[in-house]
Amino acid sequence: MQSFFKHGAAMLLSVGLAVSLVACGPGSSDKQAGSNEPDSVSTDLGDKSYSLTLWDGAGLKTVDDALIKGFTKKYPKIKIKAHYDPDNVTSQNGPRLIASKDAPDIARVTDVNSAVKGKHVISLEPYVQAYGWKVPQSQTQLYRADGAGKVGKGNLYALPNSYSVAGMYVNAKLLKKAGIEKVPTTMDDLESDMAKVKDAGEIPVMINGKDGGLSFIFQAMMVNNDSLKTVTDWILQRDGSTFDTKGAKKAAERIQSWSKSGYLPTDVNAVDGSSALNRFANGQGVFFPSGNWNLDQMNDSLGADVQFVPFPSNSADQKPNIAANGGSFFGIPTNSAQKDAAACFLNYTQSDEARQIIADVSGYFPKTVKGQSVPKAKNNLQKSMFDSYLNVFESGNSTDFINNATAGLQASALVPNFQLLVDGSISPSQFTQNVQNEYKQEVMQ
Repeated sequence: MQSFFKHGAAMLLSVGLAVSLVACGPGSSDKQAGSNEPDSVSTDLGDKSYSLTLWDGAGLKTVDDALIKGFTKKYPKIKIKAHYDPDNVTSQNGPRLIASKDAPDIARVTDVNSAVKGKHVISLEPYVQAYGWKVPQSQTQLYRADGAGKVGKGNLYALPNSYSVAGMYVNAKLLKKAGIEKVPTTMDDLESDMAKVKDAGEIPVMINGKDGGLSFIFQAMMVNNDSLKTVTDWILQRDGSTFDTKGAKKAAERIQSWSKSGYLPTDVNAVDGSSALNRFANGQGVFFPSGNWNLDQMNDSLGADVQFVPFPSNSADQKPNIAANGGSFFGIPTNSAQKDAAACFLNYTQSDEARQIIADVSGYFPKTVKGQSVPKAKNNLQKSMFDSYLNVFESGNSTDFINNATAGLQASALVPNFQLLVDGSISPSQFTQNVQNEYKQEVMQ
């Protein structure tokens, strides 16, 4: 479940190597106008040896270690020693670690706002220009900030290399058992299928109400009903944005009706993410809103019987939307003495070789820019994800997770209010108002 908190990616073009063993690109770039920028930038590291440090969350250790191994094989004169914190403390430890005098050379930027305001990380814009990285605005908003640290626009301060994405696992075997021949493509079809599944004696939707799993499909419906901009503006804390919208109320009404109709587990509010995953993997439930971070376990448990697809739209002609953010994403602390070498590693994470490594060792979606082929899938489930999500990424029809709108929103507002919504203790209007009120308090702090 931790994968939807501050994970994200953006795949960029790789560049040719220069003559040196550790040369990472063509020439150098002078300092550009902007905040927190390095004094000078060079993509040619010469024949010098480097020892770098990297910091990330433990949940990304497998991916990061594989990338480091590939990088050091390609650039033997650059060594990287990685340090990992438990995922549940990275948000607390990150800002302090990045601001320290002995900051790592490469680090997950857990709070772009404070890092930029405190000038603890450098702008990556000079390296974007020097290496020719492609960084679509729609896929890097949470990693951009203006000089005051306001997130959403401005210079790039962290570079993602893969995506964690939300979607819906479908047990195709149980779907067919209920007399349904194809995966639903609209929300009305999904709801109709839920009724058929229930009539067939199966659980329509496996979901974890204990720790906020309902937010994934709620967010998809909110975007369907309102707009991508409405939800994005709220996540980025833009003036005038609100959660208390007609679209959010409609989404909440639908979720509450599913609960009343018996489409959710009877003990939904006692089910946590691990339990929901294990139940679905053991054949309980036909639909499971979750994310691609569970792809490997799903493939191992259900094999050809499971699919992973974007959430349905309101109509057949409405494009699907996804919530997505970075798998691994790295910035370069200001106190790093080896910024050019650190940028060389960031550049490697954007290469075709690195993209394939990410596909091989994780369930994340390696970012693929328009016209670029996706990496080779390791199984049919992963291939279905690549096929289903590529057009959504290319269209830019994605937001970050609503859980990331403020640091405490998940625990303080979303989890408790979703629980009250599904047990009938509050109305859909009260749900949206409660979340917005808590959001306002946190934003004003």
